[in-house]
Amino acid sequence: MQTDLKNRMFLTKRNLIILGIVLLIGMFSFSNALTKEITIKDDNKEMKMTVGFAKVEDVLRKGNVKLNKYDQVSQSLNASVKDGMTIVIKRAHPVTIQVDGETREVMTANDNVEDILKEHKIAMEGTDRVEPALDASVKKYETITVARIREEIVTETEVIPYESIVQHNDRLDKGKLNLIQKGKNGEKEAKYKIVYENGQEISRELLEEKVITAPQKEVVEQGTAQFIATARGNLRVRKTIQMTATAYDATFESTGKNPGDKYYGITRSGTKVRPGVVAVDPRVIPLGTKLYVKALDGSGDYGFASAEDTGGAIKGNKIDLYFESPKDVKRYGKRKVQVYILE
Repeated sequence: MQTDLKNRMFLTKRNLIILGIVLLIGMFSFSNALTKEITIKDDNKEMKMTVGFAKVEDVLRKGNVKLNKYDQVSQSLNASVKDGMTIVIKRAHPVTIQVDGETREVMTANDNVEDILKEHKIAMEGTDRVEPALDASVKKYETITVARIREEIVTETEVIPYESIVQHNDRLDKGKLNLIQKGKNGEKEAKYKIVYENGQEISRELLEEKVITAPQKEVVEQGTAQFIATARGNLRVRKTIQMTATAYDATFESTGKNPGDKYYGITRSGTKVRPGVVAVDPRVIPLGTKLYVKALDGSGDYGFASAEDTGGAIKGNKIDLYFESPKDVKRYGKRKVQVYILE
């Protein structure tokens, strides 16, 4: 009996020891199963940690990792950590945004323009324009510019300026004006599409226009008649031409004809040559035109003349004045004159 009791006590003690060893091994294994290796990458820094049951937020707190408002974490802060998990922290950096007349410096961990605008609740509307483009990337300290574009259809009343017409009247003294019809502005209605950028007009497109009142033309009569003061009084002048004047007589030296020649002393018009007859280029001054030849060098005027003759050397704005004396011809030489074509 005693032997059996001793055997049973021995077995119970041994079993308890075995059970304790098993429990210790199990607890150690369970503890190892709960432990997780975590890596934290914070910009250029890397930290490895061993934790048990925990959330991402707890791990960061344990690692003394402080987050700012716009920093980004690759995992949700409420997510449970897993063995081998890598938590990446992207730190926010400054970016400038110009919008609605303001320049703002904001913090963001985003690189994409559209994401940055959404993050800071800056909405793009209609035809608004942004630089760089929404799908572009920006770096630290770079600028995003938002241009607010607005279109507007407007109808405006505009003045149609009247047109002035000048009618020349050679029976009215030169320089004198005579109002025939008074001008009057018209009026039209114009519809425009106006584009504004940040409140400033940048373009205007005419869509349609409608004349309400047509303008009335102004008609002015302008005198062209000229006068020259002569010993006979003021004479009406139709035209003035500045010309180069020479002199000729009826001799052979001037005309190539001698007395006795049937054409001696006869002009191209068939008239008898005499003082006051001049030779002209008919393309400039038609034969038969009445003239007044005025000296421009201060010498005496040749005076009244009649264009009745022509000459081989008289082309363009040249005129040949008849004198009876060869001495007068030689003395006259060549001079500048103002030739008045008389009415």
